[in-house]
Amino acid sequence: MTPKLRLCLFLVLGAAIAVFIGVDISNEDYGVAVVVALVSGWVIVERTSGAPPDVWLLGATLVGYVVGNRGFAQFQPSRQIPLLPAEAVLLVAVPALVVRMAMKRTIGFRSDSLNYSVLFWILYGTTRLPFDLGQFGIMALRDYAMIYYAAFFYIGQAFGAHAGSTRVLKGVLTTAFVALLPVVLSIHLFPDYLIEHLTWNGIPLIYQKSDLIATSLAAGFFWLWTRRNPKGRYLWPLLAAASILLIGVMVSPRAAMAATVITMALWLLVGRWRIAAALAGIVLGGGAVTLGVLAIAGKDLRTSAPYSAYEHAISIFDPEGTGSYVNGESGDPGDNNRFRWIWWRDVCDQTLSTNPVFGLGFGSDLAARFLADYDLLSDETFAARSPHSIFVTTFGRMGFLGLAIWVAVSASMAGVAWRLFRRGDADSLGLASVTCVIWISACVGVVLESPMGAVIFWTVLGLANSHSRQPSAALEKPSPSECADPAPDEWPVAKAGPLGTESGIR
Repeated sequence: MTPKLRLCLFLVLGAAIAVFIGVDISNEDYGVAVVVALVSGWVIVERTSGAPPDVWLLGATLVGYVVGNRGFAQFQPSRQIPLLPAEAVLLVAVPALVVRMAMKRTIGFRSDSLNYSVLFWILYGTTRLPFDLGQFGIMALRDYAMIYYAAFFYIGQAFGAHAGSTRVLKGVLTTAFVALLPVVLSIHLFPDYLIEHLTWNGIPLIYQKSDLIATSLAAGFFWLWTRRNPKGRYLWPLLAAASILLIGVMVSPRAAMAATVITMALWLLVGRWRIAAALAGIVLGGGAVTLGVLAIAGKDLRTSAPYSAYEHAISIFDPEGTGSYVNGESGDPGDNNRFRWIWWRDVCDQTLSTNPVFGLGFGSDLAARFLADYDLLSDETFAARSPHSIFVTTFGRMGFLGLAIWVAVSASMAGVAWRLFRRGDADSLGLASVTCVIWISACVGVVLESPMGAVIFWTVLGLANSHSRQPSAALEKPSPSECADPAPDEWPVAKAGPLGTESGIR
């Protein structure tokens, strides 16, 4: 076929597709247009970018979940294509990963404890799914999502072994955590503006769940702190400070507060105390400024948002909820503690008495007994399905067998995180911190059962595991004298390792 004839054929085909898409758009049907745009974008990115197209697709999804949160999680490009963002990425990235593995262009599986434990997690959940589908129907598939989200671990791990993909995903995390700051501030000042003006098919693209956003802000604090460099030595600490201060205005910040403190303790264990001093200074400075403003305005401190944050913080040490809380914005955190304990106890009792080894199954109603015990049977707005703890959810749905596998996953993750903390370069500290913050928050919240937290967690965990296996010149224990900034001419130069990721920044 001559080049001229081939060009003519492509022009005719393109014109026919354009006419067809134009008719669909005029009828307010965007499905074909979206598919054609995605295919065209894929071809362009494949030919021009240093990272494969599915990396960019995953990156856009990560930004969407961090910034848009619950609103983005419901996004569908067309009513005729009932495909949510996480599932759309899996539909593209998993086959692409299989093809690359077949062509030996990437390693999708590594022989270590984390890879094996995550694999057992997926296999056990998938094995029991057909039985639960027969008993509970489509609801079983909905609860099974907490299992198949783990596929993002292998996707992130494979991308972590490719230099271009790693750079893109690190840039995506930075972009997401920075973009989250003005969005949270905007929602706090103008609660309904984005919900009313930024929608798709009637669904708001940005609709945030307070506890998940607080977790993202806590993760963003550590990630943005590790982005420091001589040119932006003040910018990144300021952004990190804004991230940690905004946690205080969230309605449900306790999981993020606990995650921040525990993750900070890990930094201290490896001799990194400068960030702890900065955190203390940020919190105390923010509190002092707030007290001054309230005093000048003549307002009662106990009715302020900072006092709400204080009550949330002290309620962490009040598991039975016996304390007295006076701030209206606190939402009675003591009662919320009782809410969790009663629900956890009911799920454990029901599982132990029914099927302690294999659990109650995906699709089972883990809230039925709790609603009766907590006197919520008349509350028609209650729609939660998971008892605010990944450990309790796992035990309730998968029994002791599933819980044992999840403990193995967590222990393997802890080993990876600890190696990265001891390693001490910027990316190691950032990836380990984000992973720890989300995992700790998941212990007392609905995080890994939803895509808003699970997609970010599993992807970052995959990147962290890949990064932990790469050689580095900065393996020795960091010096406690890290409190002093190196002069610009003493700042270590980032060198590309054999897999292309930055290493050597101490």
